[in-house]
Amino acid sequence: MSKQFWHSDMEISLPVNLESILELSSRLNDANNVSFILNSALLSIMGKLKIQRAAALQPKKNKEHYDSVIVKGINFFESVPYFAVSHIRELNTSNPPEAYLASIGYNYLVPIYYSGNFYALLCLGKKADLTPVGDYELNYIKLVSIVSANALHIADTHQSLIDSGEVLKQRNQMLATLFEMNKDFTTLLSREQILKMLSYRLMGQLLVGKFALALYNGECSEIIINRFDLPVNAELLNHLQSSCTFINIDNESVADALKHLFQDTDIKIASPMFVQGEIKGYLLVGKKMTNEEFTNENLQFIEALGNIAISALENERLFHEEIEKKRLEKELELALEIQKNLLPKALPVSDRFEFAGLSIPSYHVGGDYYDFITLPDNRILIAIADVSGKGLPAALLMANIQAALRALAPLLLPLPELVFRINKVVYDNTSADKFVTFFCGILDTEARKFRYLNAGHNPPVLLNKARDIIWLKTGGIILGLYQEPTPYKEIEIRLEPGEAILFYTDGVTEALNENDVEYGEKNLLSTFFTILSSKSGNNSGEILSGILDSLKVHTNNRLQSDDITLAIMKVV
Repeated sequence: MSKQFWHSDMEISLPVNLESILELSSRLNDANNVSFILNSALLSIMGKLKIQRAAALQPKKNKEHYDSVIVKGINFFESVPYFAVSHIRELNTSNPPEAYLASIGYNYLVPIYYSGNFYALLCLGKKADLTPVGDYELNYIKLVSIVSANALHIADTHQSLIDSGEVLKQRNQMLATLFEMNKDFTTLLSREQILKMLSYRLMGQLLVGKFALALYNGECSEIIINRFDLPVNAELLNHLQSSCTFINIDNESVADALKHLFQDTDIKIASPMFVQGEIKGYLLVGKKMTNEEFTNENLQFIEALGNIAISALENERLFHEEIEKKRLEKELELALEIQKNLLPKALPVSDRFEFAGLSIPSYHVGGDYYDFITLPDNRILIAIADVSGKGLPAALLMANIQAALRALAPLLLPLPELVFRINKVVYDNTSADKFVTFFCGILDTEARKFRYLNAGHNPPVLLNKARDIIWLKTGGIILGLYQEPTPYKEIEIRLEPGEAILFYTDGVTEALNENDVEYGEKNLLSTFFTILSSKSGNNSGEILSGILDSLKVHTNNRLQSDDITLAIMKVV
């Protein structure tokens, strides 16, 4: 289900949550009640992330403590000592007030800033499924906080105008204009439309025809629109980025040197634009066409207009980032499905051997590979490989290796020649920093003989009938380093009933737990030995499952940074 929005001449389909963000923004911008805004923000986040406990706090003006405005879930509390929060983060339990919040079930803090003003602090508990907050969900929280900040600022402005009887009529008109502007800007989803609306508002409200908009990205600034006759001075942009202050050039306190930088381009006003308390750029405004001075109400209008515009631009950026992320996720899901199809769809069938294997990518797609290829005369080619790097580049190289091995296997080449040709494929099609560890062997199921070659891969482990551990190391250098590597060596071993060989990649032994301790070869060998030596007659699939269970216990299902691949060959 999606909603269609128009962007220039292109039709864009937005995910459902973007539609809900727009609906939330429209609803909140029509409200001027702080409790309603914060309650709506909490309900939106709780519903999206499936969080059962949340609270909204507001800092007192003296910043001595926070008052709880809304508490959802158990453990109601009235206040908590003040502590600073500049960005979305987890609770710091070394800080007593945050430790208290953590003790009653909160995990994340979401500050709501607008133009440097701290309006509220949202406290969120764990997700119902106890998984960490991902980038997609974090983006959603950011969008809700931006929308809420806009609404809280408008509500605050509304209250201030009500309290100010001297300019009630003028302020009410300004408030109505801000409401109208915010509604207009929140429905725009292209940079071009936002800039056109900004130009229209400056001309319509202030009779200003010349302006510029500078956006900051880290240490760099980008002028995205300039209606002045001359380029904006780079020195002026550097000064503004470091000062982060509202500047009216007609103010007597402005230094003469700074006035000179402004006057080069006829700039009269420089208004900083903030998102979540962080400066994102400056709105630079020229003089009125009537040559009249700007009133205080005009200056407030410029400041509000700049912040509404930058929020709209930031929303536009986040919306399209999420659209692009969704597109990439769909492509990665397709890539993962394709990669799964490259792995063995069916295991070889033999009355003397059992086989099992699995591969778990650390990213959507991975660079590990294993294979069982049936050959004539009761023979089976067994291979396992690990491509350097992660993600799509590693997966593409893995696919090339799989295709090369599948194409070469029917030729029944000697193992050294087979590996030499695969090395050429890797060397000719990759950069110098890419390489592959590779192990392959040919099993004669009738004679129970296994001839193998190891090209720099983690040595597979043979647990023989006497329960001795034998590492299968013979071979040569890893693939892809040299066009003409030193000739590879092969060796043949005989297998007896009850023996088994464990093939694996380094993602298994290097899997980390919460204390960053590796699973290690010792745990792997101990588990392998224990399962194979048991009296229950474990088959290859049960051996594989037992090792995987042991690995999960060690890591506590922690997300790993490397692919995990295992394969078992057991003699019946």
